[in-house]
Amino acid sequence: MVVYADLLFIENILANCLILKLTSIISGCSIKLSKTLWAAAFGAIYAVFATVFPKIPILNAIITKIAISALMVLIAFQVRTTSEFLKRWGMLLLTAFLLAGCTIALSNILEGGVITYGGLMYISPQGALKAFIFAVGLCVILIRPIGRILSGKALREGSIVPVFIRLGEKSVRFNALVDTGNSLTDPITGYPVLVVEADTVKSLLPPKVYESVITNNIEIHTGPLNEENEPWLKRIHLIPFKSIGKENGILTGFRPDNIRVCREGTFKEVNDVIVGICSTKLSNNSRYSGLLGPAVLSKI
Repeated sequence: MVVYADLLFIENILANCLILKLTSIISGCSIKLSKTLWAAAFGAIYAVFATVFPKIPILNAIITKIAISALMVLIAFQVRTTSEFLKRWGMLLLTAFLLAGCTIALSNILEGGVITYGGLMYISPQGALKAFIFAVGLCVILIRPIGRILSGKALREGSIVPVFIRLGEKSVRFNALVDTGNSLTDPITGYPVLVVEADTVKSLLPPKVYESVITNNIEIHTGPLNEENEPWLKRIHLIPFKSIGKENGILTGFRPDNIRVCREGTFKEVNDVIVGICSTKLSNNSRYSGLLGPAVLSKI
């Protein structure tokens, strides 16, 4: 069998990009395109070397494959703790196994067959390529519900949970609704957005910032920095969004020191999150004043 190194590299880098993106979806953790490409290329280079030099035992050893997958996680994702790394790594392996299993099963159904060599799978044959494409679609459908079961978030849609927001020496406590429809992310940092009513965080905001949110005037955030507003404006983020009747909206947000979400009777701290300030009421009966999306819950 002839395997072309350039085609093998391209196949693997595309498959690795897909696996990393699905991992970010299942874990609710954002991933930058540049880091995705670096991690995918790293894994693809390993696949090429393992194929070109099959007689080097260390390249095809199981420990090497484990190490390569772990390094791909470290390259692609910003991990701060061991538990966070293990969670991302486990989800990457789950995604890879799911994609490979679906490809093999569908390939047999489509009578294409899958070629394996040295523990690696090749999808160049026409039947296997069709199976891989179908497997990608199936994984995209399955990955979100699987991720919610494994990562998160046993908190059901419509649950109401207590939340703390801390900024410096100030903090506020309120109730937030678990809303899977809240998929807002900050375009600069990639952090998920916790939407909160302006009145709830009024005590945390400087008067000018609060006034700008209420009047929907963002000029204060784009003006020149000075000694008075510089520390605060460094925390400000402008988040684009779309909603019914509003195609191009801008939500003012800020980066708190951290938030704490009540989970199973204890408060879990989340650092990488943006608080989006909403000028309208979120609940008619005031049962909650924030919207908590699955991406924030996945960080607990």
